[in-house]
Amino acid sequence: MMRAMMRLATERLILPALAVVAVGLVLCATGLAFDFRAMLAGWLPAALFLLGLPLGALTILMVHGLTGGRWGEAIRQPLRALVATLPLALLLLLPVLLRLDLVFTWASADAAALPETVRQKFSYLNVPFFLLRFAACAAIWLVLAWRVLDWTTTDSGRGSAGRGKAYAAGLIAHGLAVTIFAIDWMLSLEPEFSSTIYALLEASAEVVGAYALAMTVLCVNRSIEVMAGGEEDVALSEDLANMLFGFVLLWTYLSFMQWLVTWGGDLPNEIRWYLIRSSNGWQYLLWLLIALQFAVPFAGLLSRDLKRSHAGLLSICGIVLAGHYVDVLWRIRPPLADGNGIAFWYDLAALAGAGGLWLALLLFVLGRPDRIALWCRRPVHG
Repeated sequence: MMRAMMRLATERLILPALAVVAVGLVLCATGLAFDFRAMLAGWLPAALFLLGLPLGALTILMVHGLTGGRWGEAIRQPLRALVATLPLALLLLLPVLLRLDLVFTWASADAAALPETVRQKFSYLNVPFFLLRFAACAAIWLVLAWRVLDWTTTDSGRGSAGRGKAYAAGLIAHGLAVTIFAIDWMLSLEPEFSSTIYALLEASAEVVGAYALAMTVLCVNRSIEVMAGGEEDVALSEDLANMLFGFVLLWTYLSFMQWLVTWGGDLPNEIRWYLIRSSNGWQYLLWLLIALQFAVPFAGLLSRDLKRSHAGLLSICGIVLAGHYVDVLWRIRPPLADGNGIAFWYDLAALAGAGGLWLALLLFVLGRPDRIALWCRRPVHG
């Protein structure tokens, strides 16, 4: 009875989400009419943010397949729902693919105007090879999503037993795809900049965002703070919150190490990457990022009372998820902004249009888990 009521409540949110989509797409169409490039510049961060959620969920499911643990069993269904949105998230990148020259400087016809260091990378940074690499990454992720959703089906009794090698191979392939994708779609926005840790930083950010959203879904549907955790006198909410704390600390460590190596090594192009993002108004976004993605979660998740509070858990997860979006915006948006200032209404329009559509699909899947049967060999009855 309770499950049926939650299903009905979830599906009732689909129509409001679609209404947001309609408003967002009208605003996007208006933005395209005013400034095509500015609209694409606002669309790209939103699309990358939404794609990172199913990719992060895919990572977590494969890691849990290797390690096991009650925390992963509890959060598995929300993660599976996130993974099921992967095809739509990939399709959201198509508007940018149609006009790569408006977003990526190396894809423009006037190559002679680019620095020599960028022209030397043309054997890698060219449109045909870019499209081929994206197709390969998308194929890897779609196959992995199909297999992982099948492996994590709960009603078949198969579980993850005996699949350690498969999960390990999947993580290797997934790591390679995330590395290529991060270089192509993020680092190449400023091809003078290079970082050997950026792909790992992006993967950790995806995990933080996906886990925070999956935990939010779980908290909305169940009172996990009253359920027993992995040890005596420990609530399930504490176990899940501690995992979120670990993921946030990993992202913080990688972010700090990239900054430390850049400044300690006195690398001009890499330092310029940070200077762009700490001036002309972007420094306020940086301070907001530090507050949402590190300071507030770090302080909050040290409190056992908060980890045993339903409202506290929802608040922390919402803050972390908002911080993840700010992180993507801060890393991706600055090189795409023109000299007339930051027109964030393009970003809001893109987030409403693309985000509302993605959310409607997520709600549709959450309403009935057996809809994931499109991906799996057998349906999930729930």
